[in-house]
Amino acid sequence: METNNNSTSRIHPLIAAAAVAVLLVCLVGIAAMTGMLPNSNSSGSQKEAIAALEKEAADKAAEAQAAEERADQARREADERQAAAAKAAKQAQARENANNKVAQAAPVAQVCSNCGRIESIRSVQTAAKPSGVGIVGGAVVGGLLGNQIGNGNGRSLATVAGAVGGGYAGNEIEKRTRTATTYEVRVRMEDGRIRTFPYNNQPNWNTGDQVRVVDGYLRAR
Repeated sequence: METNNNSTSRIHPLIAAAAVAVLLVCLVGIAAMTGMLPNSNSSGSQKEAIAALEKEAADKAAEAQAAEERADQARREADERQAAAAKAAKQAQARENANNKVAQAAPVAQVCSNCGRIESIRSVQTAAKPSGVGIVGGAVVGGLLGNQIGNGNGRSLATVAGAVGGGYAGNEIEKRTRTATTYEVRVRMEDGRIRTFPYNNQPNWNTGDQVRVVDGYLRAR
């Protein structure tokens, strides 16, 4: 702070030069009035010298004033830039503090590990395990039909072939007529997992339903 005060109070060189020039003019004027210099009857060269000194003093004073004004303008601009920078820094700090407060105040969403959303529902056709009824029934029918063909050994072969073919056909018919339909409900959990829940009957869910898993079963949320 002391260095700044000393530099501020120091006289500008141009101002000092102007002061010296003015002082010289004053001295010349005093000398002329006291008779130390020739009066109005003096030669033209002396008058021209005095006029030159007066003009130089005026020019120095004007130059010093202009320099001082430029220095003042530079100081004002520097102060304005410094104030603008301080204001911008203050605003940036205020925004950062506000963002930090919002981030701290925002609650962290808790993931529900047993919650999810139904992605799809599909039916699955499953063939039932043969009971043997179809095989026996088909063999009997096939044997009876084969027994109607030919005589002797031919009839016996036809009966056997009919029984075998009828048994196979009866088994296939039984499998087709006893097909079971089940359902698979695919659920995407909130933690990203995919779980599938089987149903023997068509479930009362739709794609997009929000559900919760309770004891291995789906419940509405």
